[in-house]
Amino acid sequence: MASLNPVFRLDESQLAREVQSRIFPSLRPSVPGLDYYSDWRPAATAGGDYLDYFEMDEGSFGIAIGNVSAQGIEAALLTTSLHSIVRALRFSRTRSLAELVGNIDGLFRDICSDNCYATLFLGQFDPISGRLHYVNAGHEPPFVLRPTGRQYRSFRLEARGPWLGMLRKPTYREGVVSLIPGDLIVAYTDGLCEAVNPQGEEFGWTRFLSSLTGPRRRARDIVREVFLAADEFVAGAPQTDDMTLWLGRVEETHAMPMLRLAEHSEEPVAA
Repeated sequence: MASLNPVFRLDESQLAREVQSRIFPSLRPSVPGLDYYSDWRPAATAGGDYLDYFEMDEGSFGIAIGNVSAQGIEAALLTTSLHSIVRALRFSRTRSLAELVGNIDGLFRDICSDNCYATLFLGQFDPISGRLHYVNAGHEPPFVLRPTGRQYRSFRLEARGPWLGMLRKPTYREGVVSLIPGDLIVAYTDGLCEAVNPQGEEFGWTRFLSSLTGPRRRARDIVREVFLAADEFVAGAPQTDDMTLWLGRVEETHAMPMLRLAEHSEEPVAA
C-alpha cells in the first residue's frame, strides 16, 4: 500500500494545479489609459496564490490578488472559493470598497478552517479620474513606481485591515491614490521575492526592483523580464511557493486629468 503513496501525491498535486490554473484570468479586458499584464508560476504543489481582474461598477476596473495559507488541493479549493466570492459580490450595492471586503471576509470565514486565512488586495481603478481605490487585507503591499528623471519614487499601498478569516467582524479601511501617466502599479505575492537559488539565497526585493525599473517598456515586456531574471537567479532550484505578478502602466488619455498622489509615504528608487 505504501508504494501507492508517491503516485497519489503526484496525482493530487497535478489536480491542485489544474484547479488553481482555471481561476487565473485568460482574457484581459481593455481599460482606457491602462496597459497591464500578469503572469503566474506555480510551485511543485499549489501554493494558494490568487489573481483576478474584472469589470466593476460604472466602467471601473477591478484587480484582486491574494494568497491562501494552505497547500495542495486545500489551497486550490479555497482560492477557487475566494475567486467565486469576489466575483459574485463585485457588483453588490455596498457603500464602500471597505464594506465590500468585509462582506467577502464574512463569506470566506464561513468556508475555511480555523487555522486557514487569506490575504487579499482589492483595487478599483477609475480610468476617467485616474484614481485607484483599494483595500489591503494583510497582503504584501502593492506599490506605485513614479519616474522622476533618473530615479523612481515608490509609494506602498499598505495593509488597512487583517487577513480574511482571521477575526470576527474585522474593520477595513479604504485608501485612494491618484495616478498620472507613466506610473507603474505593481502587485505581487511573496513567493516572487522569496524564490531561492541552489545556495539558498533569496531573489529579494533589490533584484525584484531592479528588474522593474529601466527604459520605458510595455507591461508585458516588464513582466516577462522580471520572471526571466527570477528564473536565471533560481537556476532550476525547486520552489516551495507560487510566484504571481500583476503590473499596470498608466498611459495618457484625453479623459484623464493630471493628478497627484495623495498622502502616501514615499522613498526614492534608483533607475
